[in-house]
Amino acid sequence: MEDKQIIQTSEEITLSDLFQILRRRIGIIVFVTVITGLITLFYLLFIAKPIYSISATIKIPAKSASGINLGAAAVLLGGSTSAPGVDEQIEIIKSRRVLKNVVNELNLLDYFKSKTKDKAKDELSENQVIEKLYKDIVKASSQKNTSLIQITVELDDKQLAYNIVQSIIKNYIDIAKELNKDENSYLYDFVQQQLPIVEKELAEIEEKLQKFQKEKSLVPTEEVKQLMTTYSDISKNIVNTELNIKSTEEVIASLNKRISEVKGMASTQSYTPSSRQLEELKQQLSKLEIERNSLLLKYTEEAPAVKEVTEKIEVVKKMINDELSRITNAKLETQDPALSELYASLSKAITERESLKATLQGLQKAKEELDKKLEKFPEIQREYVALQREQTIKQQVYATLKAKQEELRLSTAGMNFNVPVVIDEPYIPEKPAKPNKKLTLAVGGVLGIFLGILAAFLREATDQRILDKQQVVSLLGQETIDYTNPFDAKKNSEALKNTLVHTFETSDSNKITHITSAGKIPEKNQIAFELAKLSAALGRRTVLIDTAGELGLNVSKEKAISISKFVSEKSDKNLPEYSENLWIVLKTEDDSDYLTLSPKFKEKLVNLNGEYDTIFIITLDVSSAEAKYTAEFSAKNFLVAKPKISTKKDLLTAYTMKELNLLWVSKD
Repeated sequence: MEDKQIIQTSEEITLSDLFQILRRRIGIIVFVTVITGLITLFYLLFIAKPIYSISATIKIPAKSASGINLGAAAVLLGGSTSAPGVDEQIEIIKSRRVLKNVVNELNLLDYFKSKTKDKAKDELSENQVIEKLYKDIVKASSQKNTSLIQITVELDDKQLAYNIVQSIIKNYIDIAKELNKDENSYLYDFVQQQLPIVEKELAEIEEKLQKFQKEKSLVPTEEVKQLMTTYSDISKNIVNTELNIKSTEEVIASLNKRISEVKGMASTQSYTPSSRQLEELKQQLSKLEIERNSLLLKYTEEAPAVKEVTEKIEVVKKMINDELSRITNAKLETQDPALSELYASLSKAITERESLKATLQGLQKAKEELDKKLEKFPEIQREYVALQREQTIKQQVYATLKAKQEELRLSTAGMNFNVPVVIDEPYIPEKPAKPNKKLTLAVGGVLGIFLGILAAFLREATDQRILDKQQVVSLLGQETIDYTNPFDAKKNSEALKNTLVHTFETSDSNKITHITSAGKIPEKNQIAFELAKLSAALGRRTVLIDTAGELGLNVSKEKAISISKFVSEKSDKNLPEYSENLWIVLKTEDDSDYLTLSPKFKEKLVNLNGEYDTIFIITLDVSSAEAKYTAEFSAKNFLVAKPKISTKKDLLTAYTMKELNLLWVSKD
């Protein structure tokens, strides 16, 4: 029950106990801290490679700077008037397409192979280099609540890091331009080629018409004029529609080419989405466009019948776009944001093309109906109408091409698109960003202190030795009588007096005082001898019995008697006196090791109580059989403890002794 109480008391650690542990183990803390600091310094000087950080800042425009309407370009190419999402642009910056171009432009595969060990050199691939760039080297982050993106490259080669940043910016801006490209760029060459041809044909037909009017002197009727006006409008719409179809097909071809490049294909693969539902929607759209154009021959666009058909057309267009998106999303194999955006643009472009084709079919059907009406007129009227119609068509084509040419001229003269702008150019720093030597040393110092404290507590938990008096007091719950070492009777006079006073507290029936030690402590014998001399000097008849056989170094063996002789002596009054009032019994080589454990020895000690005033018995350390045996019949028990020699186990063993007093021996 008492042992359990000891353990429970020792586990109740206070803040004071923690500080005492740190004080006792300060050497370990300092040692571990110094070693950790030296290791950190060695790492900084000989192992750590300087890492340079090269950064650049890019701004994504909030909206297009162009104030001119460029037609259906944004819809066809998937662009918009607002800035692309910052997170999406970060993914594009770190996309495979951008990083692959960087690897190829800077020959990074050979560079990393040159820095790789021989065995892994041959196994290093382009994909592994791209993965290394993505995970470890290239970082892209957005500035809070802004459209700014910071690109950072960290590498031990500052010139190469600078080149990588420049290459990333270049390739990213190229992709951004492609994703925001207007259809005018696809039409420019076509318009430039067609204008001279149409201009020549227009001159020829105008010459024919003038010649016909001179020879026939024909004045067209009002009905013919009305038909010609309608025919002119339809012809103009047909030309514009055909031109838009051409533009859309160029966009689709360009998107297919870019998709093939992103997917790493050697040649361009044309992709045409198809499904049964899509074909049905196309046919439905074509019928609605034909119906709408037929109604426009009779009514205006504000007529209810025309509005109703127009609304149906918009619904079908949306259904076609949704079906195309579903088909292309099912085909998409990766989560590459650049590829996703290209497929979305392709779906919109195909939807626009199908809508234009349906519109063209409706216009051509309306044109056929007008041709049938013209057949009712006389031949000379029909001939005039044919020439007039051809002139009108050529004029419409020429006017459309000229307008488109002017539009293209303006767009190529400096119109701005949603293209990122470099705000902060990268530069080569003079000093590396990593490692931060001051910070690393500070962290190493803090870590060293932490590890030192941890080592101190671990050592405290595993070290069974007693290091200071506070441990004794904390473990056994009582104060000590302190002695200094090296032992000197004069310096320790007060301690000897206090100890002797405790011996006087014994009863008349039991005057035995047991002195033992926690471990092998020579000062135990000196203390016992001085106590005996002091007791004798006070006129008390004192007996000092050494069962350990260690007192012979401090006393004259000739004046003392052996334990065997002491036990065999019939009368306690006939013991030889060592000095006045002092009798000493020593264990000699002839004495049996078991003699002090015999009942006869105990009986002899008990008999001494009647003849002597004080009886001191010295035993081996507290864990010995003699100490445990003697403690049972002693009135007082004194335990001598010493730092680095005594152990916690010894103290806990002594705790079970009755009337225990602690004597602490430490350096002066």
